[in-house]
Amino acid sequence: MQNKKKVLPETYNFLRPKQTKNLARFGVNRDGGYVIEKDIMNKINHLVSFGMADEFSFEIDFLKYNKKNTVQIYDHTVNHKNYILNILRVLRRFLTFRRNLKQLYFVISRYIVFLKFINSKKVNFFPLKISKTCGSTKEIDLDKVFFQINKPIKDIGLKIDIEGDEYNIIEEILKHSQSINILIIEFHNTDQKKSIFLDSMNKLLKIFDVVHLHGNNHDNVHLDGFPNVVEITLVNKKNNLNYVNYPTSFPIKDLDFPNNPLAPDIEINFL
Repeated sequence: MQNKKKVLPETYNFLRPKQTKNLARFGVNRDGGYVIEKDIMNKINHLVSFGMADEFSFEIDFLKYNKKNTVQIYDHTVNHKNYILNILRVLRRFLTFRRNLKQLYFVISRYIVFLKFINSKKVNFFPLKISKTCGSTKEIDLDKVFFQINKPIKDIGLKIDIEGDEYNIIEEILKHSQSINILIIEFHNTDQKKSIFLDSMNKLLKIFDVVHLHGNNHDNVHLDGFPNVVEITLVNKKNNLNYVNYPTSFPIKDLDFPNNPLAPDIEINFL
């Protein structure tokens, strides 16, 4: 007898995605790739990205999608020093025969790719932390982020992966929501912050529709089966999309892939 799929409690039913025929994936088939809605991506030429670390294949695919596209990135954890220190670390180990030439070439090439990316005319990179209020010169709030966007740009994409700080800026996202056509947000620590997470999503769903979600298998799941870290794609209701499907089970084959390819993906089943 086959084991029954674990179904989420009814509490989560409001998160069940409304799906279109035009979902696609931007970025790698592992951590760093996200599912988007192509009709919406056709409407926007500017992406604001909070959090990139050393994986920016999503942003690269966005730039490739349309030659007019531009990207604005904020991440205080990314800097030249980290790349250079890593190269020096591998170089020392290479000289003492603890690393091979291929490994040294790999870390150098990653830095070259990073330099090429942030120096592109289509990319504006700011080593700043996203904050609800600016407490220092190393921080920036959403008002200033949106002020820096070229005024003719009315519809943007917003991607957020800031390791738990997303909860602090929900109200600011709502404030600027009429400019946001697609929102891709990764929520962290949903086990510890369940009530805050559910409240944040209830607020967002007054303006946005969920079109996709995926559990990040770098972390565990709640006792009730919900992922501790979840990636959610939302589109602004103003687009009046034609929803054709309301799937109950995730991940979706050929669209979703495990963030950690060495571990099974997380199953999400709605009633």
